[in-house]
Amino acid sequence: MKISRYFTPGQLIGLKKTGDVILPGTDRSPSFSETGSIDVVDRMAAHLTPADLGGLRTVLGAFRWSPRWLIRGVLSLCAHSEKFPDIIGAGLRTLEIGINGAVMSLYYSNLHSPEYTGKAVFDVIGWDARIVTRDSPDVAAETPVDIRYESPSDSDIEAIFHRAREAQHNLQGWPVRKRLEFIDRLRQAILDRQEEILDRVQKDTGKSRTDALTAEIFGTLDHLDYLKKTAVKELADRRVPTPLALMGKKSRIYIEPMGVSLIISPWNYPFYQAIVPITTAFVVGNAVVFKPSGATPLKGLVESLLDDADFRDGWVQVVYGEGGRIGDALIDQRPDKIFFIGSQRVGRHIMKRAAAQLIPVELEMGGKDPMIVFEDADLHRAAAGAVWGAFTNTGQSCTSVEKLYVQESIAKDLTKHIVKATQRLNLGCDPDGSADIGPMTTRAQVAVVAEQIADAEENGAKILTGGHWDRRSADIPPMVITGVTPGMRLETEETFGPVLPIITFRDEDEAVSMANDTDFGLSASVWTNDLVRADRVTRGIVTGNVSINNVMLTEGNHHLPFGGAKQSGIGRYKGAFGYTCFANVKSVLIDKNSSKMEANWFPYTPTKYRLLSDLTRQLYSPGPMSLLRGMITGLKLEHYVKKLGKHGK
Repeated sequence: MKISRYFTPGQLIGLKKTGDVILPGTDRSPSFSETGSIDVVDRMAAHLTPADLGGLRTVLGAFRWSPRWLIRGVLSLCAHSEKFPDIIGAGLRTLEIGINGAVMSLYYSNLHSPEYTGKAVFDVIGWDARIVTRDSPDVAAETPVDIRYESPSDSDIEAIFHRAREAQHNLQGWPVRKRLEFIDRLRQAILDRQEEILDRVQKDTGKSRTDALTAEIFGTLDHLDYLKKTAVKELADRRVPTPLALMGKKSRIYIEPMGVSLIISPWNYPFYQAIVPITTAFVVGNAVVFKPSGATPLKGLVESLLDDADFRDGWVQVVYGEGGRIGDALIDQRPDKIFFIGSQRVGRHIMKRAAAQLIPVELEMGGKDPMIVFEDADLHRAAAGAVWGAFTNTGQSCTSVEKLYVQESIAKDLTKHIVKATQRLNLGCDPDGSADIGPMTTRAQVAVVAEQIADAEENGAKILTGGHWDRRSADIPPMVITGVTPGMRLETEETFGPVLPIITFRDEDEAVSMANDTDFGLSASVWTNDLVRADRVTRGIVTGNVSINNVMLTEGNHHLPFGGAKQSGIGRYKGAFGYTCFANVKSVLIDKNSSKMEANWFPYTPTKYRLLSDLTRQLYSPGPMSLLRGMITGLKLEHYVKKLGKHGK
């Protein structure tokens, strides 16, 4: 049963039950529910008056919980309405007309659900409902435009955006609560198809199954749960205070969709980084054009899940192909917002192209994330956190630990714990959760890791684990490295692989200075038993996200915003900021429709200037007497303005 814009799921159940009471079907004809004609109920409801629609909703809501014998009884009373007093009889006749009208209109529309395979109702009753005139030849129904979504041409992309803009007008008319019904369906579809999704993610990325489960499935479902719990409140109109100087007026904030959002996602978390921004933009009311990475496109999976969730045509469209040409063509269609997660190189290009057309952008472009461990931290926990933070998803995360800063006094012991934990890790793309990390996803990133390791070795770094790697295989063993010094590529560039450089520091000031000595500022973690120091260091690091005594955890809380500082990106998404990321935040000030003139409007006179000057000083000077004087001056000013208006000035 499709999601309705006008009826709740319970009301649709009531309609389905009532329809089967009125039209139970015969050996030749289908029942009301068999045809699935209830799926087109919105086409009928759109033409009802608000009062009629409200009445129908109420009745169907009551029938939702009524047994079929009771519904038959009510309809029987309606059929004998003439036996009742006028006012009761009139009510019963109205009820009969409304219920029968709804059921019959749907059943005899000759429309049915895709799942229905029986004869159409018109074929059963032998009725041809077409209207043909001698002057007008038969005209075939308009054929939908055939759009190619894989390696689309420029004309295909133009058609995709045209379709998105039309679909967005439809979507914007659905209330937020209704959009959340689609989110509920999507959540259930993901749960029902969890193993299939994991298979597809592993096939495209090579990551371990547990990594795929925790990051791609669990994280996505947690996000959908966040939307369900917060969207109605966060997207509701907001009342804000109005200052005394604007007394009598009201101030509001409206959170409205921007229009069509272009979302470009990375290859490292192809499912999570598809569903999270798509559904956020959708709940706000935007249509989405989605471009996945060519390396891990999960071809057809997102569309299939959205179809299971009953998303309407055009609300979300997925475009596949080579990033450069297609990406430029998508931007040139002037989407209302561009949301991008990926490399700095591509992010800069997108920003430059978008700037030429003043398209707002949201960019998350990676990091070189530090983990700072002080001497009072629990070494076993810190070692376990460092190993997971550096090697989860084979280090292919924008918030992976890429530099471990350890206080000198504990460096030797902590390194020993880390090496031991690293050597226990299992490598492989497993079907059953037995592997810890999988192979690298792209050949290009394998080459980046190899180049950085070679540069580090040439400049004196020491490889403690994984030194047997052949520098070519995608099965890179997790590597722990010491002797990393400033200027090495491993110290300055994003690695995006299973490599953990360990660097020592003397004191707090040096640790903060070293952590900030980078162009990146996406994430960090601070480990210490002294929470006052932890807070001080957290405030000192220039970054978008910090986990204290944990690692990569801020992104695990969907109430927190996510984004970077410096060259790690622009903007924030997730949490309440995730909604405004895809929204036009509209300020509204409401005044009465009256003949009253404003004091700051023309004409200006010396008297008005003196009164305004007095009012300014009195309103913003301290003390209750100043405020009282300001109120008196305000009354004088209002009287003076009214006097000017009477004289036509």
